Amino acid sequence: MMKIFSSLKSLKVLLNNKYRHIFYLSLIIYIWFAGEAIAEKTSHIKRLLLSRDCASCNLQGANLEKTYLVNANLRDANLTNANLQQANLMGAYLQNAKLNKTNLRNAKLDGADLRGADLRGSDLKNSQINDQTMLDEKWLLVWQLVNQSIIQFDAGKISLQEVNLSSANLTKINLEDANLEKANLSRADLRNSNLSLANLHQANLFIADLRGANLLGANLTEANLNNADLRSCNFSNANLKNANLSLAILHNSNLTGANLAGANLNNADLRQIDLGNAQLEKANLFHTNLSGSNLMGANLKKAQLRAVNFEKTNLTNVKLEKINLSGVNFISAIANGANFEESNLSGANFEDADLGNAILRKVNLKNANLTNVNLSGANLSLANLNGANLRGAKLVGVKLDGASLCKTIMPNGTQNEC
Repeated sequence: MMKIFSSLKSLKVLLNNKYRHIFYLSLIIYIWFAGEAIAEKTSHIKRLLLSRDCASCNLQGANLEKTYLVNANLRDANLTNANLQQANLMGAYLQNAKLNKTNLRNAKLDGADLRGADLRGSDLKNSQINDQTMLDEKWLLVWQLVNQSIIQFDAGKISLQEVNLSSANLTKINLEDANLEKANLSRADLRNSNLSLANLHQANLFIADLRGANLLGANLTEANLNNADLRSCNFSNANLKNANLSLAILHNSNLTGANLAGANLNNADLRQIDLGNAQLEKANLFHTNLSGSNLMGANLKKAQLRAVNFEKTNLTNVKLEKINLSGVNFISAIANGANFEESNLSGANFEDADLGNAILRKVNLKNANLTNVNLSGANLSLANLNGANLRGAKLVGVKLDGASLCKTIMPNGTQNEC
């Protein structure tokens, strides 16, 4: 907030000094050019509607829904973000037109010439083409993927970068090694598809259904998998660095060796999945359910683990140093050899957990529940165990040098004095 006030104060000073006239002049110039652009686009729309001859016109963002544009000349026109839903473009000339993110749903494109047109991100759902429609090979394939069922094609031959396949039925499709960078696959049905080694960097898979899909070694860096159904997927050795997996369902998935560093897994369902040796450094696992999962050998250094559920989770040899794990559920977890050094475990519940040979140096276990826990061979030197409950715990070979045991309930049920 102080930074905002400081910025406003700086702006006020700027407007009151000798540069004030430059600021106002720049503002006037900006408004002038913006007005000119709007006026030009308006005149181009009128020209198109009157003559259907608008080559190289600026029609960016124009609303042309249900417009009659049969045989219209739109060569080299800029139709980026335009609405052409249900427009009649039969026989239209659209060579080299910019149709980026254009809405062409239910548009009639029979006999239209779209050679060289840029259709990145355009919506071709239910658009109509025929044998006379001229489309580059890439966009013909996209149209087929969106409107027909294709299972087998040479994905490595044609780049699908920045294509719009939202809501497409792609079940059982083979997209091995395909380039789908920045592709829009939101709400797509990709059940049992093969996406192994595919490039999905910054792809949008919001609410996509990928149940049973094979993503072995796939590149999903910075991909949006928010709310995606990823049950029973194979993500082994996949790169999910900085990906958004918040609220995703990953139940029974395989993520062995996957890179999830910096990934957002907030409120994700990670029950009973295999994350053995996974890279989770700086990942956001706030309120994530990892019960019954395998994280053996995983790296959770600097991860956000507040309110995570580790019940019956395998944390053998996991790195959990210097992490805030206060109040976390570790009931019946297996954490043999896990490293918790200098972590905050105050109020954590370790009932019936196995912490044999775990490194717990300088940890804060104040008021933690350690009933019936196995701490054989664990290193608890300099640990804070004040108020902790160790009733029934196994302490064979445990190191407690310098540990604080004020009001700690010992294995035999007696409470230490301070």
